Amino acid sequence: MNMANTGLKAVISERYELFMKLYNAGDLKSVSELYAEDCRFMAPGSVIKTGRQSIQEALGGLKAVGFAKIAFTIAEVGGIEGGDTVYDCGHYELLKEDGSQGDVGKYIVIWKKINGVYQLAIDCINSDT
Repeated sequence: MNMANTGLKAVISERYELFMKLYNAGDLKSVSELYAEDCRFMAPGSVIKTGRQSIQEALGGLKAVGFAKIAFTIAEVGGIEGGDTVYDCGHYELLKEDGSQGDVGKYIVIWKKINGVYQLAIDCINSDT
């Protein structure tokens, strides 16, 4: 990562910290509000989900099958510093209530700055299992 992207990584990391805190607390409505209103979510074996309500339902599905917690590890952040669109990619881990690993995989997210705040616009995940 070049020096220009260091600041972007810090901003995106803060967004993920909030995402994890809210998801792990079960506040899926607030998690969905981290996404752009017209966001798209792409998961394996599923049609593209569009909009915040679809995000909330998809995350509710993860909770319903026992994925109590989520963690993200950013591998790369790119884009133009101060720009309205950036990307990041990395790895995610879903944990069961007892702390055991439920799923691991990778992701790529396109973020758009809307009203001064980066929101998830396109979220694509792919399980390693």
